Amino acid sequence: MTMAQLGAVGLSLAAVALAPAQTQLVFEAENVAGPATAWKTNSEDATHWNLWSTDRDAAKKWSGGIVLRSPVTKAERPSPEDGAPPLHVRIPNIKPGRYSVEMKGVRTLAVSRDGKSWEPFNGGVLFRSEEIRDGALEFWVDDRFPNAGDIGPAYVDTITLTPWPEPKLKPRVDGHAKARVTERLDRGLVALPSPDGAHLSWRLLHDDPPGTAFHAYRADAGGKAMRITDQPIALTTDFTHKGAALDPGARYFVRAACGDKEGEPSPDAVRGESAKGAAFLRIRLDGTNTFQKAAVTDLDGDGRYDFVIKTPNTNIDPYIKYWKPSPGTYKIEARRGSGELLWRNDLGWGIEQGIWYSPYIAGDLDGDGKAEVVAKIGEGDPRDPDGRVTKGPEWLVVWDGLTGKERARAPWPDRSAFGEGESGYNYASRNQLAIAFLDGRTPCLIVLRGTYTAMRADAYDFDGKRLRPLWTYSDAEGGPDYRGQGAHFTHAADIDGDGRDEIILGSAVIDDNGSPLWSTWLGHPDHCYVGDIDPARPGLEIYYGIEKRQSKSGMCLVDAPTGKILWGWDKPTKHIHGHGLCSDIDPAHPGSECYGADSADHKPTGDRWLWSAQGEVLSREIDFGFGVRTAYWDADPQRELLLKNRLADFGGNAHPGEIEGSWVLTADVFGDWREEIIFTVPGEIRIYSTTIPARDRRVALIQDPIYRADVTMCTMGYPQVPMTSYDLASTPAKR
Repeated sequence: MTMAQLGAVGLSLAAVALAPAQTQLVFEAENVAGPATAWKTNSEDATHWNLWSTDRDAAKKWSGGIVLRSPVTKAERPSPEDGAPPLHVRIPNIKPGRYSVEMKGVRTLAVSRDGKSWEPFNGGVLFRSEEIRDGALEFWVDDRFPNAGDIGPAYVDTITLTPWPEPKLKPRVDGHAKARVTERLDRGLVALPSPDGAHLSWRLLHDDPPGTAFHAYRADAGGKAMRITDQPIALTTDFTHKGAALDPGARYFVRAACGDKEGEPSPDAVRGESAKGAAFLRIRLDGTNTFQKAAVTDLDGDGRYDFVIKTPNTNIDPYIKYWKPSPGTYKIEARRGSGELLWRNDLGWGIEQGIWYSPYIAGDLDGDGKAEVVAKIGEGDPRDPDGRVTKGPEWLVVWDGLTGKERARAPWPDRSAFGEGESGYNYASRNQLAIAFLDGRTPCLIVLRGTYTAMRADAYDFDGKRLRPLWTYSDAEGGPDYRGQGAHFTHAADIDGDGRDEIILGSAVIDDNGSPLWSTWLGHPDHCYVGDIDPARPGLEIYYGIEKRQSKSGMCLVDAPTGKILWGWDKPTKHIHGHGLCSDIDPAHPGSECYGADSADHKPTGDRWLWSAQGEVLSREIDFGFGVRTAYWDADPQRELLLKNRLADFGGNAHPGEIEGSWVLTADVFGDWREEIIFTVPGEIRIYSTTIPARDRRVALIQDPIYRADVTMCTMGYPQVPMTSYDLASTPAKR
């Protein structure tokens, strides 16, 4: 990043400061710049700087007293010798190490590292990461460039060096699991009504031997099961029983077939229904309850997915413009796949009714085949008179997935380091949860606090009895690059190929042992997708849409192992907003298409971009708003777009069926590799599924580690469509 770009970013060390314990070195410009003949004291002329100290009440203003003030530059000067002489800044006797360098100033200055080549600088961070080896920092400052839109003198006040911290050596995680903990899934067989009959769909599992085929069976009420397939099904994992109705007493199952031998029957198919031409499964809730989030997990170990939801579907944001007192409390409730209510826990008044106060997550942490449910909880009623919760104990709690009873707890990362008042409350109220395989075997809990300023993370191993701390992380460990880089969604993925998951916090990544790995230093992304986005290159990529104003790379693709920017928009952006898009929707271009739209005050500016995975701008006209949800729905390896209440191909072909409710989650919940879409409808969980006949077969997407992690993490933060560790279109279907 050039000095001009750094200036345009406009960060100050107030935004990137390290922990208070790290000493900053502050130098007045007139004490480290020269020659002294370059300025006059309290005197203005066109060929000298003014060492200005007569400003009324200067000590109370931004300068704090004395500043160097340039002559007015109305147009770019032909050479640095024109106007006031260049200032040569040299700061000696600096302890060798890495520093962030800020120069406090007003209006545009010219800065040079060699006294020959010059770039404009508007104050703030001058050098993001400066390695000082010979004990001195040296650069030049001049009045060569005018300040666009605000002509006037420029000022130089102080130069501040902030030392980067010494890296902490942390041991690698060694969790309790002896082998990787994986879900035991059944066939996930569903029977859905379709125009041609009963459509059956089931899972192909990653450990199915090559060549495995399937026979389908039907048994009417009280009758003998009859095989309904003439030949074993080997090319897909779906089948339409032509002309058959889903009679109440009828049941379907499948058997795997290898050669002449058939395996054990699968559990009976779960029967669906249809309305407005769309097929779905319905799980009844109490009354007209709605839900905000849904965990897809196995609570009882039978291989069929159950659901843990957070009700109701309401959200209060901690930002001052959006906050209001909570009208009630959130409840977490667990239901079997059949809809049976297992338990309901009230989060109470210690947790306000908003996404950022109330992360929860579900997964098999102890490896017994049954998922636990983990949440952030408080105690009693700690609300302030206005309704905010700014005090009181906060806990990470592990509940038994079948009973909802507490099994373990640990303190949540505390509210310190986030400041006071309304802004401190807003920053401290940002909480997330993740599950990551930090040793490659053990699903570990990652407990997070902070997004926009300070960021904290604690990692735990739960062995069924207790929560064992593994490591703690603070943004200060990595220096200024790691502060305020958080996203609205936490990813866990093995991005460097060592078999252990890293934690993608947003624009910064921490390694499996809790050490800083890399940062783009672009700031908070509104959306962030991790997967095999560009199949033309090896490894994984990350697509970002950056909320913070950027001079360039407001939308970009980076190399996941290193954070190196592969491509990005090369012009300024104001605020790339919303969840965007990252999905393969266009077969004409390899890999996933990426979309972002710019905003001002959260309103569209009209600037929007659809990118290819290789960084080509495909369209500036296509309007997906601030993002669109997608799902694998028909028979090809491209995702379809959820446009209002219908699914449609990117080319515009709408698929039959009208969908009701509000989107909560896209995930491969049952059936073959195509995805289901979970909606909240008053009084029910509505799970829509495709009945379009498949053309090939693929291992259940939910068994891909990145996809599974994304689905798991969709119970906290702003949910997004899950990604995969491979590109479906360029990966052959399984035979």
